[in-house]
Amino acid sequence: MDLIKAMPRKVKRAATEAQLPARLRMALMTSFLGKLSPIIKIGFKHAAPPGQSAMNAAVSYNLNNAITGTSPNYTIDFPKLLISKGKLAQPYRIEVIIDAPAQVKFKWQEGLAGEFGKPTDKAIFLVFNAAKGQYVMLNGIVTRSALQYILSIPPDFSGDIVHCYMSFVSADGRAVSDSIYVTGIEVL
Repeated sequence: MDLIKAMPRKVKRAATEAQLPARLRMALMTSFLGKLSPIIKIGFKHAAPPGQSAMNAAVSYNLNNAITGTSPNYTIDFPKLLISKGKLAQPYRIEVIIDAPAQVKFKWQEGLAGEFGKPTDKAIFLVFNAAKGQYVMLNGIVTRSALQYILSIPPDFSGDIVHCYMSFVSADGRAVSDSIYVTGIEVL
């Protein structure tokens, strides 16, 4: 596909009253998801319509579903945020346990086997510390059949609330599951 694009021009006039809330929401979501681009590229690759990037699909979905508040005080609604969207089977009966410093233990059950989930599917983990604005991401290290994984996090997360997400990607990378928000939990 041939594409010609002009250089963007700086707009000198201020945003109108109607534009300002939309710009604030967009800035919040693009700033947040931009740091997650390695996972978003995998998680929304198949959810993006033709001609749209995975990041654009993720921003579009989350703008409509995962922002709360009123202008100018918008925040991300972490339980509604998706980092992946697809048809693969989600983690089944997942729980997060924090029973040791600097560690988050993810546990899940096997669930239903079949074409929508195989033991060889690879897990994607995300732990976000909102107080520090820091992420810990891990992709493809453990399979669905492992049923648990202990993710190391920075020791300075101690005492902070972390938001935990998990999803799966097929071994061949052709399918992903919707991500699941597991919990917001305090780190030891």
